[in-house]
Amino acid sequence: MKRRILNKELAALVATIRHGEMIFIADAGSGTCEKALYPLDPSVQYIDLEAVTGSPSFHDIITTLKECGDFESAIVTENMPVENPKDYATVCDLFGEEKVSQMHYIPEYYDMRDRCKAVVQTGDYGVHAQAIIVAGYPSADIPMEWLKEGLKHDRS
Repeated sequence: MKRRILNKELAALVATIRHGEMIFIADAGSGTCEKALYPLDPSVQYIDLEAVTGSPSFHDIITTLKECGDFESAIVTENMPVENPKDYATVCDLFGEEKVSQMHYIPEYYDMRDRCKAVVQTGDYGVHAQAIIVAGYPSADIPMEWLKEGLKHDRS
């Protein structure tokens, strides 16, 4: 049976996202309020899917978004492969390892989060159970350099 997105905000987001736009899939520990260490830019849509501890999981959301939308690549923190190898393997299985970029965690990853169209908050409490997914179509991939252009704290 083909998966469908039942949450109306998430379904609308997937239906309206365009090539090069990004979604940040956040774990439950990602602070988004204005008093958080790295507050979420108010221009970024926030969709809270948390139901109970661990649900929905990062795996559930990233798998569903990849199945239901047009996404070409992912960006994770440089810490994820070591600190959360299970979810890193999921991302690599979905996109192919060559289409998964790694980025320095603080503050560059949070700068990139603020360039996303939306943040989708899961109930996952896994360490680094988060990723940025990039919308795409069957065309040339968007170079990582273009996505990182204009970051406040680019360390490359």
